[in-house]
Amino acid sequence: MLKASDFTKIVENGSRWDHTINYKDSPLSYVLTDDCGGMYVCEPYKTEILRVWKFTSKERAKKSSRDLLEMFKKYVSEEDFVGADMIRKYLLAGSTREVIQSECRSFFEKSYESIKSNKRYFTLRDNFINLQKGLKAGK
Repeated sequence: MLKASDFTKIVENGSRWDHTINYKDSPLSYVLTDDCGGMYVCEPYKTEILRVWKFTSKERAKKSSRDLLEMFKKYVSEEDFVGADMIRKYLLAGSTREVIQSECRSFFEKSYESIKSNKRYFTLRDNFINLQKGLKAGK
């Protein structure tokens, strides 16, 4: 069950993301956070990922976590930081959300642990941050 404080946090943070932006076309509009913020907003990634993110049974969670890990690798190889970061958020949510059964969370946690130290991802992240800083400095 979603706690009232969690719901309030979601609503308060909802204004950080523009629901009208296609983040694949405008990746520098993406708001980078270390939490799960924006995971239900950033299109077209949200729609792509939600087709795969399943956790109603151990079997579905196991397949889903593997498929998400493959999507993460694909986004990283394509140098699509926003896509990779969105996958990171869904794996994090899948491994930490109490509404997901613990036996299902463990599959997402394993996949999340495998990407937490991905050097290519962190290179993309650093490049993304530098690009955003450059964009802001140019304004």
